[in-house]
Amino acid sequence: MKIPQEEIIDTSLSSQTPSTALNVIDLFCGCGGMSKGLTDAGLNIIAGIDVWDKAVLSYNKNFTHKAYCEDLTQLSPEKFAELYNKDNKAVDVLVGGPPCQSFSIAGKRDKNDPRNALFMEYVKYLDYFKPKAFIMENVIGMLSKKTANSEKVIDIIMGLLNKEYNCIITKLYASDFEVPQNRRRVIIIGVRKDLDIIPKEPEPIIKSVEARIPVGTVLLRKEDVDIKNFLSEKALAGIANKKAVSKEKGFGFGAQILDVNKPSYTIPARYWKDGYDALVKYDDKEIRRLTILELKRIQSFPDNYVIEGSKKDIIIQIGNAVACKFAYYLGKYLIRTLSPNT
Repeated sequence: MKIPQEEIIDTSLSSQTPSTALNVIDLFCGCGGMSKGLTDAGLNIIAGIDVWDKAVLSYNKNFTHKAYCEDLTQLSPEKFAELYNKDNKAVDVLVGGPPCQSFSIAGKRDKNDPRNALFMEYVKYLDYFKPKAFIMENVIGMLSKKTANSEKVIDIIMGLLNKEYNCIITKLYASDFEVPQNRRRVIIIGVRKDLDIIPKEPEPIIKSVEARIPVGTVLLRKEDVDIKNFLSEKALAGIANKKAVSKEKGFGFGAQILDVNKPSYTIPARYWKDGYDALVKYDDKEIRRLTILELKRIQSFPDNYVIEGSKKDIIIQIGNAVACKFAYYLGKYLIRTLSPNT
């Protein structure tokens, strides 16, 4: 299969924000994928918050508003409001995806993991700010997560959210929203009940599997890729050995060759370890890992989006982010939902 040799593209979107825009707080903002997409859609992000200093540093390189490096379990909504709200702006929308590692299907799930409590912190912030609407994003694994008493976590969360909000829960593919990646996520959307608006499920922008954007359109030309990204014979032999061991022990090993005519596999935060989750193979049998620029494009970040830190830090930030284009269409959806007569 020949990889399309296209020019390096600029995936940046329009970023004009009208003065009447909805004001948004981005909890668990990471390096800013959700904020970038919402800003491009015309929403006004007034603050972000994340516990990881590297991600906050990246975030603040790309926006005029500020993200704060704080632990939500140690910072009350009242204190957070004092930090950012110099102009006493109302919060119209709350967005965020509480860290998903402890809810992942593939990962080890620990009922004592403090990250589980972050869902309750999200609800606490929701109760304090009482925004018109919220979006909560997470991995599919959260749907099967149970408490020590065998209660479904999602039922508990929805029970709390439904008290004050008309809510929907849906599973969406980022590839249906012009992202060249088959990233599937759970999205919970709520609109405050006093607004008398029942949210509908966001409709896919791309209506068929065949029309999804192939990953080959965002890959670099072979001659533009640093030789360090190509796998040596030793590394290739190591992949084969790991596959054999994984098969023998009943585990699935993650080495996968990308089909350049289809969207990419989900790019996980662990991609920094060896890059085997998504590999590029050429007609001459050479195989390589994806570059950081390509990883950014697969998550629909603009080429000029600044992400700080070591290579490991950068890849983790990219893997943890909400795809910008996906967030863009969620933003457009929010505007339509909250302004039904316009």
